[in-house]
Amino acid sequence: MTTKEVESGLSTGIFGDSRSLRANSDIFYKGVTELFADVFPGFTLTWPWPGSPYHQILIRGYLDESLIHLRTSRERAQETALDLIDLLGQAPAGPDVPSQPLVTMTGWTGNPLGERIIDRFHQTMRNDGHDFTVEMLEPSANAAAAVERARDLLHELLPDVAPPTTSLVRGLALFEGDLSSAFVNGTPLLVYLSADLLEDPLETADALLHECLHQKLVEVRLTRRMLRDGYSDDTSHKILVPWGGAGRLFSVDRSMAAFHVYVHCALLHLAAADRAELLGLTAAEVDERLVCRWARADFFGAALSTPEAGAELGLEGRRLVRWLRSANDRLGTATTTGGVPLAEYAGAYGP
Repeated sequence: MTTKEVESGLSTGIFGDSRSLRANSDIFYKGVTELFADVFPGFTLTWPWPGSPYHQILIRGYLDESLIHLRTSRERAQETALDLIDLLGQAPAGPDVPSQPLVTMTGWTGNPLGERIIDRFHQTMRNDGHDFTVEMLEPSANAAAAVERARDLLHELLPDVAPPTTSLVRGLALFEGDLSSAFVNGTPLLVYLSADLLEDPLETADALLHECLHQKLVEVRLTRRMLRDGYSDDTSHKILVPWGGAGRLFSVDRSMAAFHVYVHCALLHLAAADRAELLGLTAAEVDERLVCRWARADFFGAALSTPEAGAELGLEGRRLVRWLRSANDRLGTATTTGGVPLAEYAGAYGP
């Protein structure tokens, strides 16, 4: 009962209804495409965009970057937009193909669009202070089947939240490297999963939901003021995160994204609690994962509700925090397979 109640709340309303978010996004980017065609000579892109995941990922990434530049420099915005046109000219889209969500992508090497996606991934990571690299993989038949099993499991466990959330993403990239999963702003509409996850369907489903939720929050931000005017990650109030190593500080923006993810992933593990044996896990293992996700969500809910954090949020950001906190508090009344209410595990964040 708790699972269905919370899932219903998280799949509806201005923050939860993924179908409305997609419609808003389409209207927004149709307008951006037409605006750029009007004001930037040589910008020849039209709406709807080409159907290839490679094309759509890069188009949106470059348009987002150009919009950021437009705040301070029309010339730099135009340069970025025309760089996109030059890139697309290297790999014509051919006939339009149906816009299928969450395609497991292939053909990375020898493909200028695929190679540019990889470059943008690593550049974003470097900009965020990370120096590791990953290698994109051509998925084997077994790997592709494992991804499908994990997606099917995710959709089965959260039938109201998961399918419309994963439908916001166009592509999935499998990789090898020192990372479990990722979503980066430089390549929107794409999520990255480590092939090392694939032996554990629930862990893969969790990572897939986690990264797709980042895309969902990006869609929310298109039409909602989540942060105060003049907000800067560098100068924002910082939240000390008590797991993952000493002295780990999150900005308010990053904390809000983490809160959004952990509430939904706690819900996923609660829905999986009676499926442990079928998933090749013990009840204790599922409980441990559930408790960790719920406790981390509880931490961010409290941290984002302080006056210091609230001062960094816009009106809709504060509303989002209240919405998520209500959902996580309701999850706190549910019990583990051992019969203990989740609310009694506040502070059990894991390593």
